[in-house]
Amino acid sequence: MDINLTYRLPTLADQDALRTYVEEYYLNGESGISASMNLTSMNYASWVDQINRNIEIPNGDWVRSYTLLCFDEKKLVGLLSIRYELSEELRQKYGDIGYGVRPKERRKGCATIMLRHALDICKEKGMEQVELGCFRDNAASIRTIKNNGGQLLRECEGFKEEKISQYYSIKL
Repeated sequence: MDINLTYRLPTLADQDALRTYVEEYYLNGESGISASMNLTSMNYASWVDQINRNIEIPNGDWVRSYTLLCFDEKKLVGLLSIRYELSEELRQKYGDIGYGVRPKERRKGCATIMLRHALDICKEKGMEQVELGCFRDNAASIRTIKNNGGQLLRECEGFKEEKISQYYSIKL
């Protein structure tokens, strides 16, 4: 399959696309929407506003960041969160980059391409290294990180769901 992803910030016009994206997660038995930056717990218009403001204005504990919609042609296939000014504490907990691919689009290479794009943005922002985290039982995410040069840094009890988390470093 030839994948040509495009990336952009969310707009109000994306509400239906994001609604079906979230519904697909729920239908797949998943309650968390990776890289969504509180999409399901906020009013949609407020979420779009916050995502667009986060590019230049930090939001509370969070710092400046991008949350991008990732499309393959006209279909929303994933979300990409790039947090380019995290404190050391947040970096160690969440990592600099988060990504999620809708269930029906997984195992096609989208996450690897999305992470590669995020690494390019981090490099443009002057970062020399990024950290990413995932659960130890998430073989697909581990493969995605390793496909982009990730090296295991540490493993610890996760802060969610009492799972073991792994953290990886990628030099840019």
